[in-house]
Amino acid sequence: MTPDRPNSLNAAIAPNIFDAFLDTKLLLPLVLGHLLSPRLWDFSQRVQKRFATTEQMRPVDSTPNSDALLMVKAIQLELNRHFKHLHQNEYVEIYGELNLADEAHRLGKSSMDFAVEKLLASYRKLLDSGSISAETFQRMTTGLEQGKFPAFYYANFDVIRANRLLGSGKASAPLGLTSCLDEVSIFAALAMTLPAGNIENVISLSSVTHYTAFGWSQSGEIWWFYGKNKLLTATDWKQLVAQDFNGDAQAAFNRYLHDFDRITSVAGTFDLTTGHTAIPLDHIEKIVQKLDQFFDCRLQQLAAGLAQPKTILPETAIAPILRDLLGTQSIEQARARLLDSDNHACQQVLYSYRSLKVNDLQPYLTVARHNPHARQIGSGLQTLQEAFDLVQSIPGKASIFDDRDRIAMPDETLRLQTGSDIDKALLLHVLIEHYQTATSAGSLISTLVTSDDSYVCDPHSCFSLNTMTTTSHPQHGVRMTFADPIQL
Repeated sequence: MTPDRPNSLNAAIAPNIFDAFLDTKLLLPLVLGHLLSPRLWDFSQRVQKRFATTEQMRPVDSTPNSDALLMVKAIQLELNRHFKHLHQNEYVEIYGELNLADEAHRLGKSSMDFAVEKLLASYRKLLDSGSISAETFQRMTTGLEQGKFPAFYYANFDVIRANRLLGSGKASAPLGLTSCLDEVSIFAALAMTLPAGNIENVISLSSVTHYTAFGWSQSGEIWWFYGKNKLLTATDWKQLVAQDFNGDAQAAFNRYLHDFDRITSVAGTFDLTTGHTAIPLDHIEKIVQKLDQFFDCRLQQLAAGLAQPKTILPETAIAPILRDLLGTQSIEQARARLLDSDNHACQQVLYSYRSLKVNDLQPYLTVARHNPHARQIGSGLQTLQEAFDLVQSIPGKASIFDDRDRIAMPDETLRLQTGSDIDKALLLHVLIEHYQTATSAGSLISTLVTSDDSYVCDPHSCFSLNTMTTTSHPQHGVRMTFADPIQL
């Protein structure tokens, strides 16, 4: 039985809330994956037009140094205007729930116990501070007690965009549906497309419950992107503290991000609870300086992290690529740097982008097997024919990427009711595996892809995803193969 490949490749494909919390640096390949999307660059043009409009309204007494801040504001305004942020109950309605027992099997019981306890502790603190009601607290914790949690998944720009019709009617559909981590990763990617020499650094300040972006320009402006509807300058923050919190900056920060415990930069993550850091100490000093300057105090969460003994970890392999691409001005430049099949860090980005032009297709199959909706459906099938009928009933034939060389995950194909022959083959493959596991029946399954069709096969026959009929094994022209024994 072939073992799973390195988790860094698997997790880059479609990380969920627990993947991202346990390994915050998964944010980085998502950011670079956005840069491979033509649609991201189209959206960057919207931002540039917004900035041009803002330029025309610039006050007479403004200085050239404010350009970078105006560009960042343009990003926030366009994100807020065109994307819909989903709340927890909407996630359950659209994406369903994660089974915590399945996640514990996949990620390890101790890791999941830690993550769940973090969630519970965060909710308790919100209750104790009066930020949420007892009724809200009960609603937020009931699912955890029942072993369920909303299926927060994070993905590349094109998946976010494809989901746009799930939350509203076609006439009013936004450009995409987002969570806070989606917004931070898109914001960071768009910041990288700004002209070189504007942005000096963008980092993430995060916790198990929320992700934000914090950064500064080369000319000194500091800003905090709290979410798509809120970007604060240092002046904004001071006014907010004075007006709403009687000058208590720590109380204000606690209202916004009380459980802050992670700083993520291109180098990796500084975990404030353990002292483990992939961020070099001199870079931490610079970050601390900027945080102190912006928030006008030494945040208690930061002070506690700095007091921890430091364990220095290697910086991420993706760090040099992120540095190289800050200020990149075209998708051609991004692709020239990222489409390197021999570089492991670039491979992470290609999996995030869902490219089939990777060295190993196994991570896609591994992740597909854990998609919760497909798993639930496959395990509940009464006959194998039901799997074929379900896939045949999906009306759409187009890839959500408009590109047959990119692949959707089974739950995405089910939700969006469309997919290429390869997308539908992957869905059928895992449905059959889950059916076989539940019934202790059947034989090994493989998926074969040719230039114009995909086939899900057992040792005796194949099912064509184009004709939706049983046929013989293709003898020639197989380009790709998904063929690992069941490993759940």
